[in-house]
Amino acid sequence: MHHHDFSAVVVLPKSSSFSHRNSHECPDHKECGHDGEQYSDQSSACLKHTEASIVSTSELGMIVEVFRLLIYNIIIMFHRSSRSIFVFVICALFITSPCFASILQQSKSTPPTQWPPREAKIKSSVNSNQFSKPPSVEVRLLGDGKFVCQFSFQSTKPAQRVNLTGEFNGWNTQATAMSRGDDGVWRATVQMPAGEQQYKFLVDGDQWQSDPRNDQVISDGQGGNNSVLRLGAQANLGAVRARRGDGKIEGGGILHDPLRASFVQRLPDGKLLLRVRTLRDDVEDVEFVSEDGRHIRLIDSGSDEMFSWWEVAVVPPSLPIAYTFLFSDGVSRLSDERIYSLTTSSDAMFRTPEWAKDAVWYQIMLERFRDGDSKNDPQPCRPWRSEWYGASPWEGQNGNTFYKWDVFSRHYGGDLAGLRDKLGYLKELGINAIYLNPIFQAPSHHKYNATNFLHIDESFGTQGDYAKAEAVENLLDPKTWTWTPTDLLFLEVLKEAKKLGIRVILDGVFNHVGTTHPAFRDVQAKHEGSAYKDWFSIRSWEPFEYDGWAGFLELPVFRKNDQGFTSDEVKQHIFNVTRRWMDPNGDGDPSDGIDGWRLDVPNEVAMPFWFEWRALVKSMNPDAYIVGEIWKRADQWLDGRSFDAVMNYPFAETIIQWIRDRNHKITASEMDRRLAELRRAYPAESTYVLQNLVDSHDTDRLVSKMRHPDSQYDKGNREQENPAYLGGKPSSEEYRKARLIALVQMVYVGAPMVYYGDEAGMWGADDPTNRKPMLWKDLEPYEKSDENFVDEVHLDWYRRIISLRQAHPALRRGSFETVLNDDAQDTWIFLRSLADENILVAINASSNEVQIDLSHTSVGTRTGHWRTIFGGEGASMSDDQFPRVSVPALSGRVWILAP
Repeated sequence: MHHHDFSAVVVLPKSSSFSHRNSHECPDHKECGHDGEQYSDQSSACLKHTEASIVSTSELGMIVEVFRLLIYNIIIMFHRSSRSIFVFVICALFITSPCFASILQQSKSTPPTQWPPREAKIKSSVNSNQFSKPPSVEVRLLGDGKFVCQFSFQSTKPAQRVNLTGEFNGWNTQATAMSRGDDGVWRATVQMPAGEQQYKFLVDGDQWQSDPRNDQVISDGQGGNNSVLRLGAQANLGAVRARRGDGKIEGGGILHDPLRASFVQRLPDGKLLLRVRTLRDDVEDVEFVSEDGRHIRLIDSGSDEMFSWWEVAVVPPSLPIAYTFLFSDGVSRLSDERIYSLTTSSDAMFRTPEWAKDAVWYQIMLERFRDGDSKNDPQPCRPWRSEWYGASPWEGQNGNTFYKWDVFSRHYGGDLAGLRDKLGYLKELGINAIYLNPIFQAPSHHKYNATNFLHIDESFGTQGDYAKAEAVENLLDPKTWTWTPTDLLFLEVLKEAKKLGIRVILDGVFNHVGTTHPAFRDVQAKHEGSAYKDWFSIRSWEPFEYDGWAGFLELPVFRKNDQGFTSDEVKQHIFNVTRRWMDPNGDGDPSDGIDGWRLDVPNEVAMPFWFEWRALVKSMNPDAYIVGEIWKRADQWLDGRSFDAVMNYPFAETIIQWIRDRNHKITASEMDRRLAELRRAYPAESTYVLQNLVDSHDTDRLVSKMRHPDSQYDKGNREQENPAYLGGKPSSEEYRKARLIALVQMVYVGAPMVYYGDEAGMWGADDPTNRKPMLWKDLEPYEKSDENFVDEVHLDWYRRIISLRQAHPALRRGSFETVLNDDAQDTWIFLRSLADENILVAINASSNEVQIDLSHTSVGTRTGHWRTIFGGEGASMSDDQFPRVSVPALSGRVWILAP
């Protein structure tokens, strides 16, 4: 028997290495433990899936070459030995098996696709020209795919005016006024694009009403509902019976708009996050394909009632490239009918200030923070340590009572000197960003009724300096504007704060002013002869009637239109005020100015104004921060054209409902779902700089909220309006719940904000009791000292949790991944990761210690040692028992992964 050297017979290609990357597998699969589960969200959450390719051309060529050689050698060996043939076939199969496996695997999911894709285009079965309308809306289709809609509303009570508000006008309360017909019905006609439009009617400026003749509603997040109008394809999508695996894909449910930040956005690591929407449960797989040969599977990042959202992170190409999406369901594999263009750089996209991603905010109402100079105290001035509910000698006169109106007119003497004295306290607490409530000249303690945007209130610096300035200034001519001693003191304090690494933003109240404003006084005196006659919303000259914000005549509003302000002089005045405080010396260097703005009731002003205003702010200082007071979801405000962030009230409502409530308590899973929905709603650049507050000057204090389980957020929380409100000192358990909520603030995605005094244990109902003078250790004893003192345990907790956040970049900038929602034990566990830092957080909202086995989660199989870095005192399980963990009742525990 002849023995043949097999290697001498078989001719192989020059390269016999088979490199294959599975386009369906996360490259960190063994570590992250995804196991095919859905993971990720818009906040770069667990965006660890990287670009993958289908079977390469070289692999296919190798397979063809091997088969050619196989046939050739079989013919040769046929004449030699059947055993030789057998050995050869076994070896050939061994060599080619990786390629065969690759083809089989990819044929199930991502078969080779050429550019442009040859797959058939997806079609829509729904009529895009149709609409679903209630009896209260008349709809007419325009030729360009838009619709003209006439809304009608009949108030059940006498109304002076009605406005139509909604997503189409940015919920602007004045942009779309309705007209009352002879039949008593209010009507307004607007042009709308196809899609889902939410709306409400606003009666007399303060009564929000959903459409009583429209049964299509969606929760407004405030205990009520928004009415819904669906135009175009969306009007009929609800009737589509979507089912995964049936081979049917509804094209009308697919949406990808590269011009919107929610669909294409920059991630903190510089990659681009692409999103596409499909009808819920309609497709099994979505793939990104591009002309440069990239082929990447998207992951399902979650769904709402009607749609599913898919996303993928890609590296920006070196040159603009075309791309599209492929959709698979059952036996069907179809292509998006549109081709898109991918930018070469993420730098040109929506960006927010880097410093804001590391911010821990502290909100200060200056008049109630610290009195550092008694010489400038407004008179009469109430003693700082006096008992809140007690009366001063000058109070209770002329029929006044505590709530009518003595408490609202009080002054306590807080000032800039006091702020400067306590900058060290804030630095030691861990604060690096301050939001100041209005500090411009105004008669009230809160300063939302501005006398003038040009000057800092004299009671914060030097009494008597304002009148001298106003006497020589022309509001319309910035060249005449002067700097008062108080203004200069503010700039000094600002400079000192910056030296300590503390940023400062001001409250911009550009919707209205107070009745002491020079322009309004001039209008009152001269009526139509005033140079400012077009500034304000005047309803009648004789008798003199005007609109006040929310019906308060102490707050006359500027006159507005659908572009912003009716008077261009108002716009230019606000622009000049913006320039003044962002670059005080006007040298083009903004380092001596404020670091940004918090905007009061910005939805009262039409969006086009804010587009222009943002452009101005960013042209002066690209690193300036803009945050808007929007109480609801703010998708339209965070698309890169208006604000960087909003005050994240939905975050506060969600966390409080989970940790505090009883009958209305939500599960950990539901809480996690709501937060994930918010992360999907906003660009990552915004999500990481949202002001994650839990209370403010507009709500009752956090620990007082804990006394009222099941109450709606910011409803029924004023003692003067709700006798059942419990305004006394909270219990120890209520303080524990407040501390747990504060911990969530510090470990979650976004920038936490502390309302002054929360860290000291201050409590109180909504305005005015949430605005008590700050508690200071060096001022003790206060009157009623058994209640009014700095809670050292509470203060130490805030120091520790803020320090925790500041010590770990992953808690500030890291990705977010839900690890486990244990509803049975009321526990939420998630992972924050950045580069090599991995932080595991467990929040236990129950009244019992919990024990959980994490073996089968994404962290259970990771190599390394999980070491507790916060919490866990008294826990029954040590770190050595990981992945079995325990978390004490109403507490949190934080681990870091060590090599």
